[in-house]
Amino acid sequence: MQLAHLFYRSSGRLDAFDRDCDDILSVARQRNGEAGLTGFLHAEDGMFLQWIEGAPELLDPVIASILADTRHRDITILGQGPVAARKFSSWSMGFSQGRTAPLFEWLAKDDANSRDVTAYAQSLQRFLLARAA
Repeated sequence: MQLAHLFYRSSGRLDAFDRDCDDILSVARQRNGEAGLTGFLHAEDGMFLQWIEGAPELLDPVIASILADTRHRDITILGQGPVAARKFSSWSMGFSQGRTAPLFEWLAKDDANSRDVTAYAQSLQRFLLARAA
């Protein structure tokens, strides 16, 4: 089976961030479970970081939905396209948050350079994989 992914970062609505996060997580888990999609969501300080993967024909409508979702602003695509294997096969949608797993501490320890987009995205991907482990 052919697999694809979307990896993005976005800003959330600060006045409704926790509620939006709960809603996004609930819908994603149900939708992904039914569609055979997998992924991981991290929420911290008004920011979402998400990896979602699956069959391209099932993933494409989800990508369009995310890009049109008003709960996400300033969406930055960190990666998109084919993948050889699932990275989050155990999760319909795994989740972590900054209170228990601070991304910014990870980035400081990992010495991620945000000006090198590829290295930065790889550091963020390692962060999500560590949270999922």
